[in-house]
Amino acid sequence: MADSLGVGRLPARRYWINKTTKWIVALGGASVIGAITLVFAYLLWVVAPIFAGGDISAGQEVAVTERDVKLVDVSENGDVYLRLSADGIIEFYRAEDGRPISGFDLGIKVKQAQRVYPEVDLYSLLNEENQLTFISTRYIVSFADGVRKLTPSVDFPFGRKPIQLDNPSQYDVYLNENELMLASAKGRRLTLSRYRNVEPGMPLPKPRSVQLSAQHDVDYLYLGPRNEWLYAISQGGEIEVLDIKPINRITRLYLGRLTPEGEQITAMDSLLGRYSLVVSNPNGLIQQWSLFKDPTGTRLEPIRNFQLDQPARQFVLEPRRKGFAAVDERGTITLLYPTSGRIIASHDGQLSVGRPMVISPRSNLLISATTDSQLSTLVLKNKHPEISFSTLWQQVWYEGYEAPIYSWQSSSADNDFEPKFSLTPLAFGTLKAAFYALLFAVPIAIMGAVYTAYFMAPQMRNWVKPGIEIMAALPTVILGFIGGLWLAPIIEANLSSVLGILVVLPVTLFLLALGWSQLPETVTKPLAGWYGLIAVPLIIVAVYLSFDVGPFLEQHLFGGDSRTWFREVLGLNYDQRNALVVGVIMGLAVIPTIFSITEDAIYGVPQHLTNGSLALGATPWQTLTRVVLLTASPGIFSAVMIGMGRAVGETMIVLMATGNTPLMDFNIFEGMRTFAANIAVELPESEVDSSHYRILFLAALVLFILTFLFNTFAEVVRQRLRARYGSL
Repeated sequence: MADSLGVGRLPARRYWINKTTKWIVALGGASVIGAITLVFAYLLWVVAPIFAGGDISAGQEVAVTERDVKLVDVSENGDVYLRLSADGIIEFYRAEDGRPISGFDLGIKVKQAQRVYPEVDLYSLLNEENQLTFISTRYIVSFADGVRKLTPSVDFPFGRKPIQLDNPSQYDVYLNENELMLASAKGRRLTLSRYRNVEPGMPLPKPRSVQLSAQHDVDYLYLGPRNEWLYAISQGGEIEVLDIKPINRITRLYLGRLTPEGEQITAMDSLLGRYSLVVSNPNGLIQQWSLFKDPTGTRLEPIRNFQLDQPARQFVLEPRRKGFAAVDERGTITLLYPTSGRIIASHDGQLSVGRPMVISPRSNLLISATTDSQLSTLVLKNKHPEISFSTLWQQVWYEGYEAPIYSWQSSSADNDFEPKFSLTPLAFGTLKAAFYALLFAVPIAIMGAVYTAYFMAPQMRNWVKPGIEIMAALPTVILGFIGGLWLAPIIEANLSSVLGILVVLPVTLFLLALGWSQLPETVTKPLAGWYGLIAVPLIIVAVYLSFDVGPFLEQHLFGGDSRTWFREVLGLNYDQRNALVVGVIMGLAVIPTIFSITEDAIYGVPQHLTNGSLALGATPWQTLTRVVLLTASPGIFSAVMIGMGRAVGETMIVLMATGNTPLMDFNIFEGMRTFAANIAVELPESEVDSSHYRILFLAALVLFILTFLFNTFAEVVRQRLRARYGSL
């Protein structure tokens, strides 16, 4: 019957069992490969948009009543356009079809108008009599018969009473919480007024005037971050920076130049946060200048350059990001982003230089008063401008830093914050944690496996091996809890004792081995294979002695304070939750895996190889090092690499025991932040589809690829070891 079925000598039942098993195994393997491929594809799908380039495309053109336009704006959602004219008429248009919604006569003849930094719906209006008035806009949403209706309104938040200025050539207004700062310039003289807890009808404070040290009149005026300093710049590039935080004691912080002598500024503005200025010169070079304050003084330096074909004549800033648009004399617009150093996109939009234009709060639309009777829009596709290869993997010169650095800091309580998305500290932290964990785990696990498989008595092995393997089931969150809240304070309080263990324990075990070797065989032979029972109490005694010796070492080697000695003598800072704690705790998590695989590999070496080696006169130790370990080397290497994979991907231990500080320092006494811990901490708080969200998925993709490369390398080495030593 078997022959008639064409299955050779196997019975039909066995044949079909084998066939079915083969297909089940193949299907299982294919499913694993398919699942891994799908995970990779999904991560890539989420990450891909951050590498897509930006784009600028023409939007709509809206015909409006001809007026002398002083300001244009767009609502938060981009569904309403705003236009303010010189005769004090403010008009609102529906973005969907350009139809007018409403209009208001403010009763003000407007000479100049601008947003009040950093608000997007508060404006300052300067009239022909040099009087300053503030207005704000809001949009009331209602529904009638299921149709959404927007009703714009205009308010005077500080009352209608204007503030009189002295015919300024430039002015700027900064609102910092409940503090409103007003600065105006006339020639080289500045006038400053600070209003706290501004309310309608409140008495105005006495202004403060100061004469600049610069040689030229002020053409650009910007209040610095939180009203702490002020920039005054001339068209010729001369700049003076003043400290105005104590308004009754104004001091000069910096006096210098933004352009070479004789070279004019063609366009200038201040970026979000007012920590940096962007300056364009006649040869098309745009520079980002940033102010630095350190113990030696204050300096202003260019930290980034952009080169365009034509000099910029006007800058348009993004209100909630560091990005900006440069418009040249031909009307061509170019999107740029300082942090990433990217030129995002360019478009020949035929914009009219010098006309009012603004970028929407969501940075997806630019509206311009192309003429007095037409509003034009440009659609901006620029979701992730802060991402580039340099921001992810190279040093970046951020605002306020003295030099380029690697940094991960994805959020801040300050709206002026410049996101820092360097993955390099996370990659470094991942490898650092794995290195110290393996440094602790590999010697213990492999030596323990060698002793258990080759020297230990079978009765003792039957208890020890399952006991160690069951440690792998211990939840890592428990280990992280123990490491962060129990072990870390103990190590901090007894650092000298912990370091003393590294000396006392080896010396104690060496003396035990030396003394044991001197005993007669009649004593040692009956205890062969049970040395572990003798060594364990001695290890406990050695650790106890180390803690007794610790205060002596602390006093005589480290001057009474080991942490201070490491910091002042070796330059090593000490954090309570550091790589030493992680190495010990994560090592305990990795040891069972490495031990179990290594022990199985050594124990599985054919007995005839061992017997043959011993029969040829080799000692047990020679047999171990020259036969057993070589034969088991593929399994031992696999154990180490699997342990590394476990350490690289560990989350809870590094999350609870490292301090989560993204540092680039190999110091064993400082913490780190790993890819896995960073994802666990920040992903729940990130905005879906934001740059932060997608970069966390990129971190997961990098971790995936890193683990894949480790495993591939391990498999290649394992196969070569098997080919070389498998025939022993």
